[in-house]
Amino acid sequence: MSEKSTNAEIRVDVNYANDLITDIFKAKSCNDHEARTIAQRLSGSNLVGHDSHGIARVPRYVEWMERGWVFPNLKPEVVIDAGAMGCLDAKQGFGQVAGEYAVDDGITRAKKHGVSVVGLKNSGHLGRIGDWAERAADAGLISFHFVNVRGSLLVAPFGGSDRRGSTSPLAIGIPNKNKDHIILDMATSTVAEGKVMVAQKGGKKLPHGALIDNLGNLTTNPEAMYGKIGDDDVPDPDKGTGAITAFGLHKGSGINFMMEILGGALTGNGVCGALTDKERRRFSNGMLSLYIEVEKMVDIDYFTKEVKSYADFVRASKPSQNNDKVLIPGDKEISTNEDRLKNGLPVPPLVWENIKQTADRLNVENLERFEKAIK
Repeated sequence: MSEKSTNAEIRVDVNYANDLITDIFKAKSCNDHEARTIAQRLSGSNLVGHDSHGIARVPRYVEWMERGWVFPNLKPEVVIDAGAMGCLDAKQGFGQVAGEYAVDDGITRAKKHGVSVVGLKNSGHLGRIGDWAERAADAGLISFHFVNVRGSLLVAPFGGSDRRGSTSPLAIGIPNKNKDHIILDMATSTVAEGKVMVAQKGGKKLPHGALIDNLGNLTTNPEAMYGKIGDDDVPDPDKGTGAITAFGLHKGSGINFMMEILGGALTGNGVCGALTDKERRRFSNGMLSLYIEVEKMVDIDYFTKEVKSYADFVRASKPSQNNDKVLIPGDKEISTNEDRLKNGLPVPPLVWENIKQTADRLNVENLERFEKAIK
């Protein structure tokens, strides 16, 4: 099977993928802990089915380092320390590391005060935001995460046809004693930009209406986002003239707008801004997170029972046509994780080839050993 094929799929062992990606970022001067954290967070997104935030992003992350958009080995700085409220400046460090610092800070404050509000600004790409809701849920906390993407204009507002917002993800986590947490994790655009990138590389096709071209026509063609590019090129949304649509028509567009204010303006990260060379801001994620310790709000056994009761009630709904069963937030991720741990990560061959090309360009040693990754 040719790895250039765009209509095939390979399965990559997650441990080999982690090792290769770790070596790539070590070759870019990340320390071992940071490189391994980036690798595990990216592959972890693939494990739960969020391929848009997974290993396909490796070449882009490397390109961002070379552009000076993200820097290795930076520890976030606490710039506001006010009891239950705090804010951290990631200083354009990797979001996979900065996110852990910010969430742990929020957990510590909530354990002391019952609730906390923590902002994070100037962060490299934070990856799958559900990671942070899960981290808080592991500590027994409900959490809300509102994220903006400064300098990343990708989404058209409802009624518009050009880019005025970012994909602005939202995550909400509900803890479960047995760690099968209920996690809502979603972009406020119809699809995440990473899903467009995966589709461009031969992965899952986009749903109808996910994109809109510069003439106002709905489309599924990734060229609206990236223009025409070659197999070996890193997709660059700045080269496209279309946009991603907001989910849910005017309602989703309204939520997308508010995410920009909460994650961007309130944290000090800054909002998207205008799409001109003079006014364009450097890429960064801002995240406003709220944490609630369940035990200080309500009896934990009562809460657990009520959550289970409602989850079971919803799952018991009679499936509609063309649906096998009703799922609640997090169900699909749990089942997908089980399958992919056993059978490997399904990856478009071109994505895997691009990752290996990046490793080869960075002189990662013994690259051939990663051929064993393919199942």
